[in-house]
Amino acid sequence: MKAKILFTIIFLSAFLLIKQGYSCTTFCIQTADELVFGKNYDWSIGDGIVFVNKKGVVKTAFTKNGTPAEWVSKFGSVTFNQFGREFPMGGMNEAGLVIELMWLDETKYPEADDRASVGGILQWIQYQLDNCETIQEVIDTDKYLRIPGGATPVHYLITDKYGNTASIEFLDGKLVQHSGETMKYSALTNDTYEKSVENLSYYKEFGGMMNISDDESSLSRFARSCEMLNSYSRDNNGNAVDYGFEILNRVNQGSATKWSIVYDIKNMTVYFKTYDNKSIKNIDFALLDFNCSSPVSMIDINSALEGNINASMKEYSFKDNRKLIEDSYNKVDFLRSVPAEYRNEAAAYPEKLICRSKSGIEMKNGENNSDFFQTPYLILTGIILSSVVLIVSIRGRRNTGQSK
Repeated sequence: MKAKILFTIIFLSAFLLIKQGYSCTTFCIQTADELVFGKNYDWSIGDGIVFVNKKGVVKTAFTKNGTPAEWVSKFGSVTFNQFGREFPMGGMNEAGLVIELMWLDETKYPEADDRASVGGILQWIQYQLDNCETIQEVIDTDKYLRIPGGATPVHYLITDKYGNTASIEFLDGKLVQHSGETMKYSALTNDTYEKSVENLSYYKEFGGMMNISDDESSLSRFARSCEMLNSYSRDNNGNAVDYGFEILNRVNQGSATKWSIVYDIKNMTVYFKTYDNKSIKNIDFALLDFNCSSPVSMIDINSALEGNINASMKEYSFKDNRKLIEDSYNKVDFLRSVPAEYRNEAAAYPEKLICRSKSGIEMKNGENNSDFFQTPYLILTGIILSSVVLIVSIRGRRNTGQSK
């Protein structure tokens, strides 16, 4: 009961704190040879760590609500975390799937049911990055996975390496997604996708009578993003990565915009800058080791670096992770009261994760871990068959000896 109360405090606190000023912008640029995803993280604090998460890791969801999901990470990923390792605000996995979140007032998550639960809106992101390659795979997880009720109301924009983009929203207790023909504009801010698209018809650039406002409202940021997406051509605007940063600058909210991130999905490189350090840094996936037998690596998002920073990343530290959690919670008004017990549990959670290649542990996780069971099963079957053959052979020799 005490643990459930702690988790309830977190959910309610997150609802209040984000309600005060959480507003972000996301979009996807796609051409014949370019695929780029952009995100402005607008918030009150800019602390953060970029983590390189490993594949082959055995995980159980950090939750006290219902049955916790269990899985083994299929893909490695790079994520941007503000409230501790394994709880990302967004990221990209090695399969080229990108997920980012934004505040959405209208969100209503499903009631508790028989589906397994993750530890909230942030661990939902990590689960998808760990397990999915396409937007359809993400959508399909709703059949057996849920976000617990009371979680912070957000929606997600997702793009995969095949150029498919989807918005994922939870409205009236059900997952609502827009993709393919129902997603005319690959952008998302802080209104439902449907409302945002309907509002475009008021602007001259989309057949209406009004000029697009330069204010910081969600609908205006969505309109400016869509107008710039429609205007993009490599011949006139340069490469999509640079243009992605131009769009992010256009919807920038001054000191509230803490992180600006551009994922180059085609070339598997992530670029980012922060309010505290405006030099653009990048991480090249080709230079990363996602095998869980090697240590998790990390770097302060506000590091005073520029250009490629792969070589500057350091080995994961519990101390640094605990400090990030402490600093982030203490700097947010409605999180200062979160008990040390919960903070300690969140910081200790990654320490409980097990690299499958280092252990012989078997997990119950349906199809996701089918290969996990097949290998020991086949080995056991082989041992049994070999034993049977040996026993038959010995008995045969004995019978031959007795007949003589």
